Amino acid sequence: MVCNTVDTLIYLAEQGQGIACLPDFAVKQALAGQRLQQVLGEHSHHTGSFKILWPSSKHLAPRLRVFIDLLSERLFPA
Repeated sequence: MVCNTVDTLIYLAEQGQGIACLPDFAVKQALAGQRLQQVLGEHSHHTGSFKILWPSSKHLAPRLRVFIDLLSERLFPA
C-alpha cells in the first residue's frame, strides 16, 4: 500500500493493517500509549534527513526563528 501522509500510515498500523516505517517523532505518542509497538528495530537505520526551507533574505524573521527552534526541540530532543 502507498500512502501520502504519515497520519494515514499510523492509522493503518494502529488498525492492524500491517507494519510501517515511520519517524520516531511521529509515533512517540502511539508507542507511549501502547497503540503501536516497535518491530524490526535492529534492521532499521536512520539514513534520511529532515530539512526546513525558507526564502533567502538578509534577516531571518523572529517568528521563523521561533518556529525553527520549536521544530528542532520537538523533533530532535537532546
